[in-house]
Amino acid sequence: MDLGPIAAWGLERDPHHVKIDPSSCRTSLPGVFAIGDVASYPGKLKLILQGFSEAAVAAHAIFGVVHPGEALHFEYSTTRGVPAA
Repeated sequence: MDLGPIAAWGLERDPHHVKIDPSSCRTSLPGVFAIGDVASYPGKLKLILQGFSEAAVAAHAIFGVVHPGEALHFEYSTTRGVPAA
């Protein structure tokens, strides 16, 4: 994988992927998150489904960066039922 200009950002890498914390998708650079093919951590499965999961994890973690001190009220999509037509 060619990281292009991202390679010069000073992120912790293993040489062709960006190392992340799998619990938040945070990189070694504050405020920078990574998911999908570019992201690497021990035990990662190289599946598109893993990328979808990482997107949800990252979005959850990013909420606190964008809205500091605000509570995130996470709901499952099935808790509200089907919207009225």
